[in-house]
Amino acid sequence: MEIHIRKTEKNFQFISSNGETEIPLCATPEMEPGNSGFRPMQLVLASLGGCMSIDVMHILLKQRQEVASYEVKVSASRVDDTPAIFEKITISLFVKGKIKEEKLQQAIQLSEEKYCSVHKILGYTADITTEYFLNHE
Repeated sequence: MEIHIRKTEKNFQFISSNGETEIPLCATPEMEPGNSGFRPMQLVLASLGGCMSIDVMHILLKQRQEVASYEVKVSASRVDDTPAIFEKITISLFVKGKIKEEKLQQAIQLSEEKYCSVHKILGYTADITTEYFLNHE
Protein backbone atom coordinates (compact mmCIF):
# COMPACT_ATOMS: atom_id res chain seq x y z
CA MET A 1 0.00 0.00 0.00
CA GLU A 2 1.32 3.41 -0.91
CA ILE A 3 -0.08 6.94 -0.71
CA HIS A 4 1.44 10.01 -2.36
CA ILE A 5 0.90 13.52 -1.00
CA ARG A 6 1.85 16.67 -2.88
CA LYS A 7 1.64 20.33 -1.89
CA THR A 8 -0.59 22.61 -3.94
CA GLU A 9 0.10 26.30 -4.60
CA LYS A 10 -0.88 27.02 -0.98
CA ASN A 11 1.49 26.26 1.91
CA PHE A 12 -0.92 24.11 3.92
CA GLN A 13 -3.03 22.51 1.22
CA PHE A 14 -2.17 19.09 -0.21
CA ILE A 15 -3.52 16.43 -2.54
CA SER A 16 -3.36 12.82 -1.37
CA SER A 17 -3.48 10.12 -4.03
CA ASN A 18 -3.58 6.34 -4.07
CA GLY A 19 -2.90 6.30 -7.80
CA GLU A 20 -6.59 5.98 -8.67
CA THR A 21 -8.34 8.78 -6.82
CA GLU A 22 -7.42 11.95 -4.96
CA ILE A 23 -8.44 13.52 -1.66
CA PRO A 24 -7.73 17.16 -0.83
CA LEU A 25 -6.08 17.74 2.55
CA CYS A 26 -5.65 21.00 4.44
CA ALA A 27 -4.57 22.44 7.75
CA THR A 28 -6.82 24.27 10.19
CA PRO A 29 -8.40 27.55 9.02
CA GLU A 30 -5.94 29.40 11.28
CA MET A 31 -3.06 28.05 9.19
CA GLU A 32 -4.77 28.06 5.79
CA PRO A 33 -7.92 30.18 5.40
CA GLY A 34 -10.87 28.44 3.80
CA ASN A 35 -11.99 24.86 3.92
CA SER A 36 -10.26 23.29 0.97
CA GLY A 37 -10.20 19.68 2.09
CA PHE A 38 -10.22 17.19 4.91
CA ARG A 39 -7.97 17.75 7.89
CA PRO A 40 -5.91 14.67 8.78
CA MET A 41 -7.88 13.84 11.94
CA GLN A 42 -11.14 14.15 9.99
CA LEU A 43 -9.78 11.55 7.59
CA VAL A 44 -9.07 9.26 10.53
CA LEU A 45 -12.74 9.44 11.54
CA ALA A 46 -13.81 8.94 7.92
CA SER A 47 -11.53 5.90 7.77
CA LEU A 48 -13.12 4.45 10.91
CA GLY A 49 -16.64 4.98 9.59
CA GLY A 50 -15.69 3.63 6.18
CA CYS A 51 -13.91 0.57 7.56
CA MET A 52 -16.85 -0.38 9.76
CA SER A 53 -19.34 0.34 6.97
CA ILE A 54 -17.58 -2.00 4.57
CA ASP A 55 -17.52 -4.74 7.21
CA VAL A 56 -21.12 -4.29 8.37
CA MET A 57 -22.52 -4.11 4.83
CA HIS A 58 -20.50 -7.14 3.73
CA ILE A 59 -21.70 -9.19 6.70
CA LEU A 60 -25.34 -8.11 6.32
CA LEU A 61 -25.34 -8.99 2.64
CA LYS A 62 -23.76 -12.38 3.35
CA GLN A 63 -26.54 -12.93 5.91
CA ARG A 64 -29.06 -12.16 3.13
CA GLN A 65 -30.37 -9.05 4.85
CA GLU A 66 -31.99 -6.45 2.58
CA VAL A 67 -30.41 -3.03 3.23
CA ALA A 68 -32.45 -0.17 1.75
CA SER A 69 -30.33 2.65 3.17
CA TYR A 70 -27.21 2.93 5.30
CA GLU A 71 -25.61 6.02 6.82
CA VAL A 72 -22.98 6.56 9.50
CA LYS A 73 -22.14 9.56 11.63
CA VAL A 74 -18.81 9.53 13.49
CA SER A 75 -18.25 12.17 16.16
CA ALA A 76 -15.31 12.56 18.49
CA SER A 77 -13.67 14.61 21.20
CA ARG A 78 -9.94 15.12 21.54
CA VAL A 79 -7.66 15.57 24.52
CA ASP A 80 -6.60 19.12 25.35
CA ASP A 81 -2.90 18.40 24.89
CA THR A 82 -0.29 17.85 22.22
CA PRO A 83 -0.72 15.59 20.37
CA ALA A 84 -4.49 16.09 20.46
CA ILE A 85 -5.49 12.45 20.08
CA PHE A 86 -9.08 11.25 20.21
CA GLU A 87 -10.33 10.41 23.69
CA LYS A 88 -13.95 9.51 22.88
CA ILE A 89 -15.50 8.44 19.59
CA THR A 90 -19.17 7.70 18.92
CA ILE A 91 -20.19 5.81 15.80
CA SER A 92 -23.90 6.09 14.95
CA LEU A 93 -25.27 3.74 12.29
CA PHE A 94 -28.62 4.51 10.65
CA VAL A 95 -29.83 1.43 8.81
CA LYS A 96 -33.15 0.78 7.06
CA GLY A 97 -34.46 -2.30 5.35
CA LYS A 98 -35.62 -5.85 5.97
CA ILE A 99 -32.97 -6.52 8.58
CA LYS A 100 -33.17 -8.65 11.69
CA GLU A 101 -31.87 -6.68 14.66
CA GLU A 102 -29.72 -9.57 15.92
CA LYS A 103 -28.06 -9.79 12.48
CA LEU A 104 -27.17 -6.09 12.61
CA GLN A 105 -25.84 -6.46 16.15
CA GLN A 106 -23.73 -9.42 15.09
CA ALA A 107 -22.33 -7.54 12.08
CA ILE A 108 -21.35 -4.57 14.25
CA GLN A 109 -19.73 -6.80 16.86
CA LEU A 110 -17.72 -8.72 14.24
CA SER A 111 -16.51 -5.47 12.70
CA GLU A 112 -15.48 -4.03 16.08
CA GLU A 113 -13.83 -7.16 17.44
CA LYS A 114 -12.43 -8.94 14.41
CA TYR A 115 -12.39 -7.16 11.07
CA CYS A 116 -12.00 -3.37 11.32
CA SER A 117 -8.30 -2.54 11.56
CA VAL A 118 -8.99 1.17 12.07
CA HIS A 119 -11.25 0.40 15.05
CA LYS A 120 -8.54 -1.82 16.53
CA ILE A 121 -5.87 0.88 16.18
CA LEU A 122 -8.00 3.71 17.61
CA GLY A 123 -9.25 1.49 20.43
CA TYR A 124 -5.82 1.66 22.06
CA THR A 125 -6.17 5.37 22.80
CA ALA A 126 -9.88 6.23 22.55
CA ASP A 127 -13.09 5.02 24.15
CA ILE A 128 -15.20 3.97 21.14
CA THR A 129 -18.96 3.54 21.41
CA THR A 130 -21.18 2.25 18.63
CA GLU A 131 -24.92 2.81 18.52
CA TYR A 132 -27.41 1.91 15.84
CA PHE A 133 -30.84 3.00 14.75
CA LEU A 134 -32.70 0.35 12.79
CA ASN A 135 -35.66 1.50 10.66
CA HIS A 136 -36.05 4.78 12.56
CA GLU A 137 -37.35 7.90 10.86
